[in-house]
Amino acid sequence: MDHMDAGFVGLERSLMVKTKTLDRLTKELGEAKKKLNDASVESDKKTFLKAQMPKMETEIGNLKVAISELLEEDELDPRGEYFILAKTLVD
Repeated sequence: MDHMDAGFVGLERSLMVKTKTLDRLTKELGEAKKKLNDASVESDKKTFLKAQMPKMETEIGNLKVAISELLEEDELDPRGEYFILAKTLVD
């Protein structure tokens, strides 16, 4: 978290944290899939990635459900940065 995130409270903060986590995990999962197909990556690393990927996919699914529920709340500003990012990631 950087100093720019300090102004978020309540539902906005929950949305921000979950959205940032989902964004990061989605990118990490994409990178992991690329590494599995890369011949230069060691087999130990590939084994580790194969074990971690289902956990990441489960967490991504859980975050999408939680974020979808948050997006239905009336208190959130639909013009907000994290609201827009969340809509993009969930859809």
